[in-house]
Amino acid sequence: MRKYNRLVTAFAAVASFAAVAPALAQQDVHLIARVPFAFAVGEANLPSDTYRLSRLNGHREMLLLRGDRTGALVRADEVPLPRTNSEPSLVFHRFGDQYFLREIRWEDTARLDLPETKAERRAAEGRADRAATRMETVIVTAAPR
Repeated sequence: MRKYNRLVTAFAAVASFAAVAPALAQQDVHLIARVPFAFAVGEANLPSDTYRLSRLNGHREMLLLRGDRTGALVRADEVPLPRTNSEPSLVFHRFGDQYFLREIRWEDTARLDLPETKAERRAAEGRADRAATRMETVIVTAAPR
């Protein structure tokens, strides 16, 4: 029975990737960022790596982060901004040694906000009574492609 469950799970994973692969293949990489630490985005935990960020065609709210070893697909809310000369960047919230991707400063006139996850709320609650380990904002610059 265990072998059957593994087989069904593997088949489902391959089928879902096959369904999503054509949409992902059409993506242009818009930003490249070297993230020097492991971090969480959505429900995924990603290692330190160089990530290519792109938005899905026809689904601008979906963001694809692809590293050399792994990646994630997450939903983000676009927030229009007044034109500035700021560089593209990734904004993380840090609690102790845990990093959470919360914002992508995409173009000169847009920002993508990622929702707070349960893991981030737990990290914030666990650190709330320890003044020395408050939330910090960490910014990693990205290069437009």
